[in-house]
Amino acid sequence: MTQPSSARLGFAYVAVVLIWATTPLGIQWSGAGGGFLFGVTARMVLGALLALPVLWLLGQRMSFAPRALMAYAAGSLAIFGGMLGTYWAAQHLASGMVSVMFGTAPLFTSLLAAWVLGERTLNGYWLGGLLLAFAGLGLIFHEQISLEGVGAWAVAIMLCSAFIHALSTVLVKKVNAPISGSVTSVGALWFSAVLYLLAWLVFAPEGDYWPKEVSGRAWGAIVYLAVFGSVFGFMLFFFALRHLPASLMGLVTLLTPVLALWLGWWFEGEVLSLAAMLGTLLVLGGLAWAQWGAMLRRHSM
Repeated sequence: MTQPSSARLGFAYVAVVLIWATTPLGIQWSGAGGGFLFGVTARMVLGALLALPVLWLLGQRMSFAPRALMAYAAGSLAIFGGMLGTYWAAQHLASGMVSVMFGTAPLFTSLLAAWVLGERTLNGYWLGGLLLAFAGLGLIFHEQISLEGVGAWAVAIMLCSAFIHALSTVLVKKVNAPISGSVTSVGALWFSAVLYLLAWLVFAPEGDYWPKEVSGRAWGAIVYLAVFGSVFGFMLFFFALRHLPASLMGLVTLLTPVLALWLGWWFEGEVLSLAAMLGTLLVLGGLAWAQWGAMLRRHSM
């Protein structure tokens, strides 16, 4: 398979960051009226229905070979397992906090990639950069983390979701099915949509399969997340994942909290303190050190 140009990979990477940065707000808004389970189910089912025509327009077809099915199943771990926990936790946490807790995924991804894939990214610069970035994340939200009641459960569920996402990322790389990232994303989306429909049929409140009070903003968020978050976001993510190291893709979840923090402040009035600004600088500094620390040292010698 031909290696895509660096410009295409760069575009996909940046687009994924921007889409994922807006996702926490969309998740919160989409649950208004219908509840979190309806919000995520409607998003994934609509996304699955839209994904097939998009795949056809791209001139690609689904594969049902055994390795392709394994890739779909591995990808659905993040879309079903990771997203379901994220939607539940978003009811109890600020949108920026959701993104920050999901930002722990790079640590899990790096460890799993080293163990499962043999990627040699766990050098001192990488670990030092991650520690610096996590220190920044902790500084940003040190006043908002509650270890009492449902807040503690929400934090724990978000950490589990981050681990599931990291595991899914590494397993998709491990399977290495001979299919495109777009086909992988559509297959994983359909796997997940079926699981969400089953969950909705079982757990819908009192047999009310179609909520009566869903706001216009909630529907707008569902459509946005289905089109950009699920279809194009997943396609771009799996496209980049196929050609970039899993550990590098894991850094997407460290970049997005910084943007999500500012978006939450702008749209929802979430607190943006001096600590949050300093934490943002630490996150960006940690990312820069993890990526380019070794290279800068070599050039300085």
